[in-house]
Amino acid sequence: MDSFFGVGLPELIMILLVAGLLLGPQRIRQAARTLGRLTAQLQRISREFRRQLNTELDALDSGELRGAVQDMQELKRQMADLRREVASIPKELNKERSTLAEEARALVQEQDALVQKQITTGHAPAALPGHQDFLPQPLKVADDPD
Repeated sequence: MDSFFGVGLPELIMILLVAGLLLGPQRIRQAARTLGRLTAQLQRISREFRRQLNTELDALDSGELRGAVQDMQELKRQMADLRREVASIPKELNKERSTLAEEARALVQEQDALVQKQITTGHAPAALPGHQDFLPQPLKVADDPD
């Protein structure tokens, strides 16, 4: 017995000697009996707790554990699928961005061609496809009598 609650053998002997001097021989026997009963009671409680804990652990159905493991595996698979989907989002966005950029370039080129046509012919076309008149038309104002 190296240490009992942080009290070594020399300290324990000293405590017993002081207790013997203070309590006397008759009361030391009673204190030792009480301490022995208390120790036995604590050991009995400890054994009962350990027995009950082992019984509860054994009572757990291994089927429940298997079901929990299967649920965890299913969640793991779903997380992997979700990661794959999230990883594919930037690729899809880049593809969509490229398509939109090509469409915008085509529209700009079409508008440039129409503007060049207007510049070379000197007048605006009646209406651009899908747009309102490109340039404002001159207004006819009545002559001012003054």
